[in-house]
Amino acid sequence: MKKFIPYIASLFVFSTMISCGNSSNEMEGIEVEEAVSSVEQIELSNAQFAALNMAWGNFEERNFSEHLSLLGMVRVPTEGRQEITAIYGGYVSDLKLIEGEQIRRGQVLFYLENPEFVRLQQEYLESKGQLDYLKAEYERQKTLYSEQISAQKNFLKAEAEYKTTQAKLAGLTKQLAMLSINVDALQPENIRSKIPVYSPINGFVETIDVVPGSYISETTRALTLLNRDHLHIELIAYEKDAAKIKVGQKVRISIPDLDVDEIVAEVYVISQSINEDRQVMIHAHILDEELEKSLVPGMYVESELDLEDRLVKVLPETAVVEVEDENFILIQQSKTDSGFVLEPIKVKVGISKDGFVEVVPLSELDPNAMILTKGAFSLM
Repeated sequence: MKKFIPYIASLFVFSTMISCGNSSNEMEGIEVEEAVSSVEQIELSNAQFAALNMAWGNFEERNFSEHLSLLGMVRVPTEGRQEITAIYGGYVSDLKLIEGEQIRRGQVLFYLENPEFVRLQQEYLESKGQLDYLKAEYERQKTLYSEQISAQKNFLKAEAEYKTTQAKLAGLTKQLAMLSINVDALQPENIRSKIPVYSPINGFVETIDVVPGSYISETTRALTLLNRDHLHIELIAYEKDAAKIKVGQKVRISIPDLDVDEIVAEVYVISQSINEDRQVMIHAHILDEELEKSLVPGMYVESELDLEDRLVKVLPETAVVEVEDENFILIQQSKTDSGFVLEPIKVKVGISKDGFVEVVPLSELDPNAMILTKGAFSLM
C-alpha cells in the first residue's frame, strides 16, 4: 500500500515584540503564537477522475458468512485401522506381505507355530473322549442314589467329574475357536502345530513389525492394516473459537499437494473437551466420495469453516486503502468546478467475499455519502 501523507498547515511564528523603558533596556515581554492544524483533505480533478477510471458508490448490505481458517489432516476412523497381534505366542512363518499391499477380509496374513497349539488340541480330544463315559457314570450314580442303593458321595463325585470335564471342554472349544481351529472337524490325525492369522478387514498393509522366524508374544504387534473406505478430515480449532462451531457446518478444504481446487466437507463430530494445548478437535465428512478416493491418510490440509450468515455493510475491496496498519475510505466532501474534495475516513474491515469486504466506519457517516469505490489507492 502507498503511504498516506496528510496536508500539514504551515507553522506561523509571529514577531517578537520588545519594548524598552526610558531609564533602562529591560525586556518588557515576548509573545509567540503558534498554530498547527492537520487538514485531511484531498483534491481530485475531473481529469484525474476520468484518466484513472475512478468510480463512486455507496454501502451495500449483503449476507456474509464469517469463516475460520483451520489446519488439519486426513485421518482414518478408528474402526478403519487394525493392529494384528497374536492371541497366543508363536513363531512367524509364511509371511510374504509388503507394505502398501492390498488385502481382503479373511485372507491369511501369516502363520504362527507353537507346541502349545498341539497341547490344546490334544486336551480337547481327551476331554471329549472322557465326557461320554463321565456322563454315563453320572447318570448311573444318580439313579443308584435316588433308589438308595449307592452312597451320596459316589453320586457327588461322579457329578463333579462330569461337570468339571464339561466346563473344561467348553473352555477348550473357545480357545481353539480363537485359534481358527474348527473343533467339529478336529480328529487325532489332523492335529496341527501351525495356525493361520486372518485379516479382519479389507484394506492395505500399513506397517509390518515382524519377520519370518521371529517369535511374537501375546502383546506383540505383528502388522497394522488400514481401511481407506471412509476417510475423514480432522481439524484443530482453538478454545476461543469452540463456541462458534456447530455440527452440520460446511468446510471448504484445500490441499496444496493435490490437484483439486476445493473439497467440501461437513462437520459431524466436535470434541467435548479441550486438550492440554487449549485446542478442540473437529471431525468432518467429505461429501464427494470420488474426491475422497484421491486422498491419502496423513495429508495436511488447509480449510475455511463457514459460520452462520449475517447481514453486513460492504464495499468493493478497491474502496479500502491500508495506510500504516490502518484502513481508510475516501468520501466526497464537496464538488467544485474543477473536480472534487475528498475526506479520508478511518474504518474497520471485517470478512471479505467475492471482491467485497465488510466495512465499519469508526465515526458517524451519512448513509448517502458518495464513496470513491475505485481508484482510492492512487490517491493515498
